[in-house]
Amino acid sequence: MSHENVETIRRLYDAWLADDYETVFQTYDPEIRLNPDPEAAWVGIDDEYVGHAGVRRYMAAVYEAFEGYRPEVEDIIGLADGRVLTLAVEHGRGRISGAPTEASRTAHLWTLRGGKAIRVDLFLDRSRALEAAELSQ
Repeated sequence: MSHENVETIRRLYDAWLADDYETVFQTYDPEIRLNPDPEAAWVGIDDEYVGHAGVRRYMAAVYEAFEGYRPEVEDIIGLADGRVLTLAVEHGRGRISGAPTEASRTAHLWTLRGGKAIRVDLFLDRSRALEAAELSQ
């Protein structure tokens, strides 16, 4: 199942970068749980977002704060338990300040069931993501 899950997540990012949000949301379970990094939350960001509407609210907050936000996927790793770890570099420009943000080497830990993403945990600190995925650096 790990290979299929990796391919599912690869297609998700390809669709996202092509602004094909219909395909992106078809990959999400209707009750998906998105968990932003609690150490990186800014004002207006919740601890958890549930369902398609929740993910849309989270993404609206990100796109409102950062112009040109996009993750550059470096690697997609299938884990033995069926989860998928994505290593990315995230780019953007502060919408209000216009200042470019530092490229952040982040990670997204995906949990899938039946070919659908049921959970994604976002990490700004890759070492914490590797620990959560039970991988060594």
